[in-house]
Amino acid sequence: MAGLLALLRPSLLLRLAPPCLITLATGQACWGCGITHALVAAVRWDFAEAWRANPRVVVVLPLLAVVSLRFALRTLRDWRAGRR
Repeated sequence: MAGLLALLRPSLLLRLAPPCLITLATGQACWGCGITHALVAAVRWDFAEAWRANPRVVVVLPLLAVVSLRFALRTLRDWRAGRR
């Protein structure tokens, strides 16, 4: 459900997320916050903002896409095998 929400309304996902404990304790955004904001910006096709939020998104986003695709294909294969 969160994945669908992230695709349909990525900014809403950020507002619903619990506060970052590191940010609350230090007042500084942590690298995890930067990756979250960068991924949300990338989902909105705003790659310049994604890069500003965290340049690691260049590595994380393609890896996340590959892992998600592999999971989806494996799930589909298992579902089809179970139906036969």
